[in-house]
Amino acid sequence: MTLIISNDDAAKVLTMAGVISHLEYLYADLGIGSAVYRGRTDLFAPTIADIGGEIPGAHQFKTLDGAIPRFNVASIRVTSDIVAFPVVNGSRRRIKVPAAEGKSYVGLVFLFSSATGELIGILQDGLLQRFTVGAINAIGAKFLARQNAKVVGLIGAGNQAGPQLEALKEVRNIEHVRVYSPDPSEIVAFCERMSASLGLKMSAASSALDAVTGADIAITATNSREPFFKGDWLQPGMHLSCMQRDEPMSDCFTRADVLVFHTRMKEHEYVSTDFKEMEKKFDFVMRDHPPREIDWNDYPDLGELVSGRTPARASDDQITFFLNSTGVGAQFTAVAHLIFERAKEMGLGDTIPTRWSNESIQP
Repeated sequence: MTLIISNDDAAKVLTMAGVISHLEYLYADLGIGSAVYRGRTDLFAPTIADIGGEIPGAHQFKTLDGAIPRFNVASIRVTSDIVAFPVVNGSRRRIKVPAAEGKSYVGLVFLFSSATGELIGILQDGLLQRFTVGAINAIGAKFLARQNAKVVGLIGAGNQAGPQLEALKEVRNIEHVRVYSPDPSEIVAFCERMSASLGLKMSAASSALDAVTGADIAITATNSREPFFKGDWLQPGMHLSCMQRDEPMSDCFTRADVLVFHTRMKEHEYVSTDFKEMEKKFDFVMRDHPPREIDWNDYPDLGELVSGRTPARASDDQITFFLNSTGVGAQFTAVAHLIFERAKEMGLGDTIPTRWSNESIQP
């Protein structure tokens, strides 16, 4: 039988400590070339969805895959998103629109056995994705942040910000978090929620610079598509953890003493020519990320860091920087495997006959 696992099922089995541990095995394997993955592929096509107002939009169809011999599984993650690119506070943002039935989103991980080739699991990816992104940045901090780091400056208070703190708390004894977001009410609600759930001292910052000044660890957790974190905000001993590559300005790359990318592999984007008139109208190129003049091959990746092939922090006064440059399919394979095994043990999820995905005709 093939197990169907919802986000609610995943919530019953996932712990951040468990995800971090499982992913460390993965990155150790990636560092020696045992686990494998391909670059992300994005297709941008027209959408007839009602985006609202004079805002460019698209259907973004994204796939990521990876195989992990250690766990005897492979997977492909598929997201089918309606996206809008509004200008918010002067910056271009990418926003997912809940256009599916019941104002929902569509994202799935298909998990396959490498022993039989069969489809063994279909998992909703929402909770899985939040856990993996938080855990990946925490693994970067485990190797790069100072051991005595206690104060965090957090820029962003949206859905991804909470998992960043939850994961970081597993690898460092953080005590105080200063938070900045353009929306003051969002800061208040976020601080109240995180203080209650994580037992941390939370306070509001008046600006992004105010949040990170004097911090041991600076975290960016935004959906900005324009760089905003300045290199001169970095101070000796600080660790910068960026959730996505559009947040840091280019001088951050030259200021850091140690810089590690999540992956050197870039996504491949394919954009319909039907967007030409829209792009011309809005003076906007329909891409998930704007181009940047940086050669990713110049930097080590997380697998090399975890496996010891590239050095971690060497002294307390170094500036370190982990950039979650883009996702890799193997991260979803690893966490999907973890969820699948625990859900199976606990009798969670629904099932469909595996034979529905098998066939007698050789493709």
